[in-house]
Amino acid sequence: MTGLTVAERIIVHLGRFIGHCDEYSAPVDVSQNGISQAVRISRAHAAIELKKLKETGMVTEGLAHIKGSRQRRKVYNLTSAGMSRAEQIRNFAEEEGIDVSSLLDLARCDPVVFWDSLTEDERSVFTLACVFRGPFDPAVIGETGLRLVPVDDDGRAWVPENMREAVPTLADPAALRECHSRAADECLRTKDYRGRLHHLARAGRLREAAMLISSKGEELLKVADATLNDDLALLTDVPERHRPRVWELQARVAMSTSDWSRCRDMITSVSGSGDQCTALLLEGEMLSREGRLEEALEALDEAKEMMGSPSVELHCRMAEVLCGLGRHEDSLTMLQEVLRESAGAGSLDRADLLLYQMGRSLLNGGRPEEAIKTISKGMSLAPPEDRRGWHRIMGEAYQAAGMQDRAAEHFRLGR
Repeated sequence: MTGLTVAERIIVHLGRFIGHCDEYSAPVDVSQNGISQAVRISRAHAAIELKKLKETGMVTEGLAHIKGSRQRRKVYNLTSAGMSRAEQIRNFAEEEGIDVSSLLDLARCDPVVFWDSLTEDERSVFTLACVFRGPFDPAVIGETGLRLVPVDDDGRAWVPENMREAVPTLADPAALRECHSRAADECLRTKDYRGRLHHLARAGRLREAAMLISSKGEELLKVADATLNDDLALLTDVPERHRPRVWELQARVAMSTSDWSRCRDMITSVSGSGDQCTALLLEGEMLSREGRLEEALEALDEAKEMMGSPSVELHCRMAEVLCGLGRHEDSLTMLQEVLRESAGAGSLDRADLLLYQMGRSLLNGGRPEEAIKTISKGMSLAPPEDRRGWHRIMGEAYQAAGMQDRAAEHFRLGR
């Protein structure tokens, strides 16, 4: 980027806040954090440059309360020499046709004007920064990137939303795909599988995206949203061996976002692959979510007949549908039978799931005290990091039992 040095940008930035500071309070813009973000350098880099400016008599350092904070922090003001230098820099920038606003406050810049001010190398680095959807390791973009991109209080680089939305439309499509490819590799290093799928899909690395779904599908389903649905829609030509698993996840994510048309299309694809049982399970879940409970139960019953050994998950789904139909006792009886059979076979891996659904059946059937006992047993088997849902249903049970204080405590833990 042709323009001003870092020191000159700091001086121009501070020149906009003359008279805005006093001995008690100051805007965050004149703190080290505010300066580093405005000039788009790391805090460490800002500290070095400010030290040099102090030594040359351009700025003074003091302590003040930052507005909105109770803490006192270092703040910086221009000296009279600094103010004169700021005026000289502004005049020079005007004569040279340098847009000072594009060098400061990235969030306020016009994306097109800023893009036009970059060299080809800077555009490549800045495009890479823009494809990340949140803060990222600044080492990814190197020193060139740190001249362009702000760094937050945790030392993470970030790009304002206006730039993230605009730059991909300005960048060369091939360069953009390469940036997504590099971001996908960074997400693999940090074990950010959701981000990796997003970038693999946009980099055109569909085989790796399909392999990721095969290995991390359940993790991805836990963070299903409309953006994930859009990412999965890009996976239109994955290797044949991965297609059923990809189609299944596409159906489930579409279902969770109420994209019923896409969900039906994916279920049809699963059925066409020959996996009728999975297709019926998906259809049953979809019909249940749509409130078509009788049809859902028929589909799940048919899937149960096709399965050599029906899963705990299937029985719990059926129990949920039965409860929806008001058949609470039928739901409870079925789950108790499955629990006995599992215990007899020495297989209680999903006993927590069975007990959760049993507690739900008891609660919906108007038996909250029994529900509390059952849910307590299940909660003791559930992983500690996955108990928010348990606390919520326990709160409902205590509320139904008239024990409001206990209910409030569980609702708090379930937030």
